[in-house]
Amino acid sequence: MRPMPRLLLSVVIVTLGGCGWLVGDEGYFRDRGDDYRTAKSIPPMQVPEEKKSEAVSQLYVIPVERTDALLDSEFEVPRPQPIQGNPEDKVVRIQKLGEQQWILLDEAPAESWPRVRNFLISNQIGIEREDAGTGQMETGWLSFKSDATRREKYRFRVEQGVQRASSEIYVLQMGYEKEPGEDAATPEWPAASMDVERETWMIKELANYLASTSGESSVSLLAQGISTVNKVYLVRDASGEPVIDLRLPFDRAWASLGRALERANLSVKDLDRSAGVYFVKYETRKQRAEEGDAGVEPGPGAASEEEEKKGFLSRLNPWGGDDEDENPAIGHSYRVEMRGVDQGVVIGVRRDDGEDFEEGEAEFVLGLIKAHLS
Repeated sequence: MRPMPRLLLSVVIVTLGGCGWLVGDEGYFRDRGDDYRTAKSIPPMQVPEEKKSEAVSQLYVIPVERTDALLDSEFEVPRPQPIQGNPEDKVVRIQKLGEQQWILLDEAPAESWPRVRNFLISNQIGIEREDAGTGQMETGWLSFKSDATRREKYRFRVEQGVQRASSEIYVLQMGYEKEPGEDAATPEWPAASMDVERETWMIKELANYLASTSGESSVSLLAQGISTVNKVYLVRDASGEPVIDLRLPFDRAWASLGRALERANLSVKDLDRSAGVYFVKYETRKQRAEEGDAGVEPGPGAASEEEEKKGFLSRLNPWGGDDEDENPAIGHSYRVEMRGVDQGVVIGVRRDDGEDFEEGEAEFVLGLIKAHLS
């Protein structure tokens, strides 16, 4: 055998014999796909007390879900939701409660996060710090040609909305005056914006941008760490009665409940905020229009809301159905009662006449309210 073929044969034999060392179970290039099965938890990183720990957090937090949700008698597994729906169905709204205001967006936080980021980049506003895990993003200090002494910066916070696949975006503003030649100490983030007018301006600018770029959605993998735990559940209390568990402060929950009642065709006849009670009557849209209810005028997206409502009602038979006029709840009056608990509020319902509910009646009324909370 000539030297060259003999050398090649030796190389092949050595290579085949060494494959186990390269790609076998103990090889250098082994398959590590199942390594997570043997992974062990380690203590969280400890930050010295004098140091800030905001930047140290879990990137991929596993949300804690409720396991006692109230299901219909016949449960149908829901279809997976698309990552991106019809852009025309995504509504951008600015909501206010007292001195607090925020943007409500009909898309998941993982979609809202990159759009807020793109808003800042497109306006050449520098991002000083961002933490997708907590949904917070801070700008650098901004200066103004018209006022060389003024400095301001903004913090944006993206949270899970009340309903699934919705986001709430909050803006916090702070600023200070810097005299020429002085090194003024920069302030710490306040609990509320120092200049409400500037906060309102930024919220409007961001809302206009989000509304005009609704067809440019993308999904951030890092932002999937933003808590997506639901804020509203239909459950049973300790006595076995159906109630709504709403994870919102009392003031906001009260306002949200009032809006939801009107959208759910539950006309508010009276209320007692100190007792946490709404006195309502279930009426069809036609009946409310005949009574001259100004709140029944259809707005943008009314057709899609009606289709969603019909689909929801059809799952609550015999209390729900495609024909509102055949619903046995029509004309009944109810007391919708809300009380504060540790993590938010609990909303229950009773017949105003004191009679017992028929089977499925309480679940129908509460389910209708839950579908319209925001």
